[in-house]
Amino acid sequence: MSDPGDTEERALREQLGALRDDPPELGFQAALHRRLVAAGPPEPAPGWDRVRWFLRRSAPVLWPSLGVAAGVAAFLVMSATQQPPVPPSKAVQASRPLEAPGTVVPASKVAIIKLDFTADVAVEQADFQVSLPEGLAFWADGEELPQRSFTWTQPLSEGSNVIPIAVRGRKAGRYLVTAMARAGDQRIEHDVVLEVTDG
Repeated sequence: MSDPGDTEERALREQLGALRDDPPELGFQAALHRRLVAAGPPEPAPGWDRVRWFLRRSAPVLWPSLGVAAGVAAFLVMSATQQPPVPPSKAVQASRPLEAPGTVVPASKVAIIKLDFTADVAVEQADFQVSLPEGLAFWADGEELPQRSFTWTQPLSEGSNVIPIAVRGRKAGRYLVTAMARAGDQRIEHDVVLEVTDG
């Protein structure tokens, strides 16, 4: 006689064997693909996921645009901080109106003009030139010198370098004394307005 448990188990196996998984129709896979493509990519979650999604999606345009913007910003900053160019000639300097005098001196006295050339670093050799207009003369050892211009070479120390120049006015008026220093590619010019008064 057979055990009732065995009979039930055999019947269950037969029923399970009769069940078959029918494959989906061939058009189902194509229809699912079309629906997924039409739906598009899923929306990113709020927060950092949305930021990462945006950066990933716009990277081909965003990064080159940021590079161009950074280049333009650097150009504008450099243009704003650059020193204005040195005037090309003394004729241009002399043609502009003279500013307020830096030194006022009677015609009977000698004026000491102190030229201050400031250097960021020490310079072994710098070329200097000081030029006087008609009406002024260099003064040394108690007498007037015939030269209209002096040129010499000397080192510059880091920081302030004060160079005194003694001049005397022959007649009353306002005069522009031009001083220039050149060290390598760098050129520095000073204009000093000297007013000579009667007396």
